[in-house]
Amino acid sequence: MKLFDSLTHVTRDGSWCGEKHCDASLTKLLEDMDQGGVYRACLVAIADYVDNEIIIESARIYPDRFVPIAGLNPRTLPTLRRVEAVVAELAAQGFAGIKLHPRLNGYDPLDPKCIAVFDAAAEHGLVILLDTLFRRRGLATTNAPDTIDHIANACPDTRILLLHAAGPSMLDLFEIVRANPNLMLDFSFTIKRYAGSRLDEDMRYLFSTTDQLITIGSDFPEYSPLKILERFRLLSAGIEAHRIENILYRNLERLFSGYKVPAAE
Repeated sequence: MKLFDSLTHVTRDGSWCGEKHCDASLTKLLEDMDQGGVYRACLVAIADYVDNEIIIESARIYPDRFVPIAGLNPRTLPTLRRVEAVVAELAAQGFAGIKLHPRLNGYDPLDPKCIAVFDAAAEHGLVILLDTLFRRRGLATTNAPDTIDHIANACPDTRILLLHAAGPSMLDLFEIVRANPNLMLDFSFTIKRYAGSRLDEDMRYLFSTTDQLITIGSDFPEYSPLKILERFRLLSAGIEAHRIENILYRNLERLFSGYKVPAAE
C-alpha cells in the first residue's frame, strides 16, 4: 500500500516526551517510512515537545518526503495581535500548517487566542492540524464534536485536519465534517489505539462511505507506519480500490496541493 502519512514527529536526540522508550530520530522515521511504503509524510512539531527548527530543517533536507507543520501554543502569547504576528512568521518560514495540541499545552480549544490562530491560518493559507483528544485532568472542555462545530462555524475559511477523529466520538464528528467542506477526519493513533473495540465497525463504516473526507497516519514514533497499514488492511477489506487510494494518499495530496518546501535562505 502507498501511504501519505498524516502525522509523524522527530526530535534531535531521538527521545520522545523526555523518555527513551521509543526512537523518535529522523533516521528511524526514514527507515520506517521505507519499510511501510510511505512516500510522503506530514512532519509535525508540538509546542514545548518537538521544536519547529528540527521540523523545517528535516523538510529542507528531504523536500520530496516531508510537509513541515509548525507547533504553536497560543496560551504563551500575550495578545491576539501577537498570535496573528506569530502565524504570519510561521508562514513566512515556509511551514505548510500549524499543529494545535490543547491537551498537552493545557488550554481550552475555544480560547480566543486559539480561535485567532484558526483565523490567521486561513489568511496565510495554512492548514490547521488539531488534536481532538481534548480531555485532560484539571481542565474541563465541552465534548469534542460540539467544540469543533463551534470552531468550524467561527472560522469557516480555515482548512482543518482533525487529528485522531475525536476517538470514541468519531460518528458524531463525522456529521459535522460532512457539513463543513474545509474539515477532514484523520485516524492516526485512533486506528491502533482502539483496536478490538466497537470503534472498529465505526471506522470500517466511515472508510467505506466517506473516503473523500478521511486520512490515516502513524503518529510516529507512537506507532510505525507498517503497523498502521496492517490495521487498515483489516478494516478496509473488500472496500473499493479508489476509496482506499483516497484515504491512503489522494486526500492529503489535494489538501497540500501546490505546496513546496522552500529552500534555505
